[in-house]
Formats: sequence, structure tokens, C-alpha cells
Amino acid sequence: MRKTLLSLLFAILLVSLLLPAAVLGEEMRGYIKGQGYQYVNLGEYPYEADGAVRPVLWRILSIDDGIALLHMENVIDVKQVIFETDPKVIEKHTFRRISSYAESDLFPWINSEMLDNLMGDNPLRGALVSDPELGTLRPLTKEEALTPAYGFSNNPWGEEINAHPDRQGVSTPYARSKGLYVERANGKSPWWCIAIKNPTDYKFGLVGHNGHISWGAYTNTKVAGLRLAVRLDLARVRITGGDGSRNNPFMLASTEEKPAAPVPEDAAGKPAASPEPADSPEPGPETGTEADEPAVDEPGADEPAVESPEPGSGNTALLSFIGDCSIGDGFNSIKSPNSYHSVVDREGYAWPFSLVKEYLASDDLTVANLEAVLTERNQRKDIMFPLRAAPDHVNILLEGSIEVVNTVNNHCMDYLRQGYLDSLAVLDEAGIARFGSVSYGMANGFDDLLVRDVNGIRFGFVGMTYPQSGDTKNLIKRVQKLKEEDGCDIVIVSLHWGRETYLTQSAGQVTMAKQLIDGGADVIYGHHPHVLQPMMFYQGKPIMFSTGNFTFGTMSKVDPHTGIFRFTYRKAENRVILSGIEVVPCQTSGSGDYRPFVQTDEAEIRKTFRILTAKNVPAKCENPPEYFLETGRIMFDENGMIIPEM
Repeated sequence: MRKTLLSLLFAILLVSLLLPAAVLGEEMRGYIKGQGYQYVNLGEYPYEADGAVRPVLWRILSIDDGIALLHMENVIDVKQVIFETDPKVIEKHTFRRISSYAESDLFPWINSEMLDNLMGDNPLRGALVSDPELGTLRPLTKEEALTPAYGFSNNPWGEEINAHPDRQGVSTPYARSKGLYVERANGKSPWWCIAIKNPTDYKFGLVGHNGHISWGAYTNTKVAGLRLAVRLDLARVRITGGDGSRNNPFMLASTEEKPAAPVPEDAAGKPAASPEPADSPEPGPETGTEADEPAVDEPGADEPAVESPEPGSGNTALLSFIGDCSIGDGFNSIKSPNSYHSVVDREGYAWPFSLVKEYLASDDLTVANLEAVLTERNQRKDIMFPLRAAPDHVNILLEGSIEVVNTVNNHCMDYLRQGYLDSLAVLDEAGIARFGSVSYGMANGFDDLLVRDVNGIRFGFVGMTYPQSGDTKNLIKRVQKLKEEDGCDIVIVSLHWGRETYLTQSAGQVTMAKQLIDGGADVIYGHHPHVLQPMMFYQGKPIMFSTGNFTFGTMSKVDPHTGIFRFTYRKAENRVILSGIEVVPCQTSGSGDYRPFVQTDEAEIRKTFRILTAKNVPAKCENPPEYFLETGRIMFDENGMIIPEM
């Protein structure tokens, strides 16, 4: 009888928990004139001046095809943007030119650090819709900011401070503590970036202090504020409370997150004893116990120590990963005496990799990030450094023993779609394998996966530029395709991500790397920051957040430490294990040389290994072992886990 009552009570409480999501009186809607906005709480961000966080309040501007456009109610933060500070450069109008929001410094910061602070590991993060041009967390576009259907005026101008209060916002104490501008007359703050006025004027769009749209080309001051927008896939959320009013906003939960079962209470309000479970079956092969687990071969007593094998040595494969290789120049510097093109014209195709060729030729595959377009076209994006390499520069890769390249990065479309097609054709004709996904799922997109067999081990490759949290599931689908449909033993996920010149990764990158590995990825191969970042391990799988520059024609004034990351895989019966990693410490050369070389100075070697070792290790991740700091090597046991001591 007691069991029956407890079970009934438990069921009643569970139904009452789910009821608000099912029978909430008012559904979500966009802005309606006369009725105003509905509101949603989504994520949390520093609010108080001391940095204490609160939920972030959003207006629902519109709902189209099940996607809600949300706009922050408050100006929540400020960020410094530097376009150009050199008066001579400004006078000559040769300052940095930005033709899209995605090329601004704010784009990666907003979609990494700021997004991480806002959403963290919140399951609702998966419901945010990413845009390839704007990212996940973004400003409203100019068209959106002038849309009457969203409750805004369609007049961009206004001399009165209060002419367009809808384009101003109440700032948080935290934002004001960061130096945010506040109008004395109404106590509000202008919100931030709207759009690019047009590419030919090289003007970056801002909203002026009186609420009208104005334009600036260069500044080193703090932007007014950040009051941003997101798109939310309503099919992936459920309403758990609130009525949508400003004082009682909708509360949301992910549809993929199961509601927590309530704990039944007794008459005194204390947790009641849990209902007794049904009789459990005896452990056995059908109950998911140890009897399920495959047998693991015990290492033999005469098993040799982990060493880098010779290429083609039976059941082992040696892969090398290197960082950014531009093998070309910015459009305006191609004919300079010290340009990459000029140096190669003088010294020959073998020159760029000549000092490291012995390592690259001694592996089975060398994988590089190709950060230039192999084309002769002149039609290009109007950016400061559209990177181009003459088609014959593909011979540099051949001479350097580069067999595989990632083709997707922030420069792959510098010469538009046709330039990218030229580059792919040149690589294909030369026999250099390639991979990378650009605007996948779109009519003009590319989704090139790669499978390579090496000594009986099958490797799969997938690549993406500026991946956002919403891309994780699509990347995992590609990983699973490579494993389940293409039979790959090892899948490498190549990501062009992170902040340029930063020596550490963001929390969002750590989260994504873990999710990808949980989804089946075996290696995370990162690039874009142009400098080395720590190498970590999760579940025994390596995460290279950034492999740095290797040979780069336009960015030589950064930390020169780099390396060749050599991974040895071994096939053992029906599985493939990572048996060893060796990092060959190298250094890049600057303008006029461009050749990476192997470090010989002991202090520089140790510094390279220290850079690759994190000072603060994220949860469930681990650093390379202590002996890595002396040897540059990491050894793994028969289960693919790091051997902690030599």
C-alpha cells in the first residue's frame, strides 16, 4: 500500500512539473503594434558593477518559420576596437579596410569569449542558430534595425536625443563600470554596430550617441556598447514558466534536456523513501556489464618502446601536422622584392620547406593548413590582405612533401567562389589531397571530406572555418559518416578558429573540442591564431588548439615558435591506437626568407614545449606529461592512454 501511494504521489508531481510547458496560456509571438513585445530570459552575463551575473532579458522581435529573432533589452558590455592609430596611414587613406562584420575584431571575440560567458554549457546553446556571415551572437543588421515590424522607426536619422529611443538601451551597472557612454539627458546608452555602409567607402557602421546611424573608419576608443541579437530555433526549446511579460519573461529549457524528476516528500515535507526498484536481473552478457567489454590484449613482455616508425612499416602510420602555410602574398605586395613570390622566383620551389624537408619527407602523410588561393584572378574581396599564390606555387607543396591540405579558412574566398574553384583544380591536378566544408548545405557550398588509407589504417578528414556552437552537431554527423559509412579508423577534425595572436584558447573551444571527441573525433587540429597554443588531451585524444604559423608571407611579426606535430598510429588486431606523439620544435623566419627551421637552442626548445603546456587545465582535460617538457615526446599504452612517467 505504501509503495502504491508513493508511486501515485510521484506521478502527480511529475505531471505538475510538465504542465506549465504544455498548457501555458500565451504562446510566443513577435512584436505587435499596440501590444508591444514579449520577453525571454536566455543565458546570464555580468550585471552588477562587481561582475555578479544575472539572467539576460531579450525582446522577441519576430518569429518566422519557427525561428525567433531576439534582441537584448540592455546594453551589457563594451569592447575596444582598433582600426588604425598611425596618423600617416590615416592621412594616406591606407588604413585597414573592413568589408564585412565577420572581418572585424569583434566577430571572433563576440562568438567565443562573450558567447561562452553568456551561455557556458547551457543546453539551450544548441538551439541558437548560427549564420555564416554574422555568427551566432551578433548585432542587428541595418535592415533589421530599421524594420517597423520589429517596433523600430524606419528613419535612420534624428537630431533629437530622444528621436529614436528604440535604438538606445538602459545599460547594466557592469557595462557602465567598463566605461560605457551614457547620455546625460535620458540616462540611456547608444547601442553598437549596425552594418557596413558600403564596401567602397571602407566605413564601419556605428550608431551615434544621439541614436542615429553614423560611420567611422578608424578609432582606438571603446565602442559605445554591445546590445546584440540571436536567432533561436523554437523546435529545440520548451517553455517552462513565465507569461512573456517584461516582469515575468518566458523561461526556457532544451527539448533535448530531460526534466528532472521531483523527489517525493512525506507529510512533514522531508524527502520520502524512494520506491523500491523492481528485482534486478542477474549480471550477464545482456545487462551491459563487464561481460560485454571486448578483451584487451595484454602487452607482451618483449614489447618494444614507442618509437617513430619508418614510413610504410606494415601496421603503423606516421602523420605530421603543421600550421598556417600561405605560400603567397597579399595582393598589393606580390611584386615587392622581399615578397613570397619574389623569393620563390629567386630561390626555387624547394626553398620554403628546405630546412625541414627531412622530417616532412620521412612521414606517411604531412597535413598543412593552406591559407592562400592558388589563382591568377584579380577580382577579389576588398580587404587589406587578400592572399593569393600563383598556381605554379603548388610545386612548393610538392617539393616540401605536403600530401594533404585543409583548404577552408578566412582567406579561402578572398578571390570569390571562382578563385576557390581555381585553387581546388590546381591541387587536384597536382595530386595533393584536400578537404574542407564551406557553407555546407547551401546551393553554392562545398562539403569536401577526405579518406586516405595508410598501411592498412584508414584516416578521415573534415574541416571548417570559424565553427560556432550550432555547427557541432553537423560536424559530429560528418565524423560519424566517415567512421560508419566510410570505415575510417581515425578521424581528424580540422578547425580554423580562435583569436589571432592569443596564446590561449577560449572556454567555448574547449567545450566544442570535448563534444566532438565525445561524438567520435580522434584528433582536433586547430589553426588561425598564427601562434602556438597549448596541446591538451581529453579521453586520451589530442586537442591541438593552434599549431601556429609555419611558412607565412604576410604575418611574420608574431611569436615565431612553431613545430611539426608527428603522430604515430598502430593497428592492433581490430583497433587502431595512438602509440606516440613527437613535437619537433621549430621557428618561423620573417619577410624575405619564409623558411621554418628546427630549433637547436636548448632554451628555445624548452620554451616551445612550455607554450604547448597549459597553465590552467580545463576540467576533464590533461596536459602532456612532465617528461614532455624535456623530450617533446608523449607515449601511450595499449589502451591509447598517456603513459604518465618515463
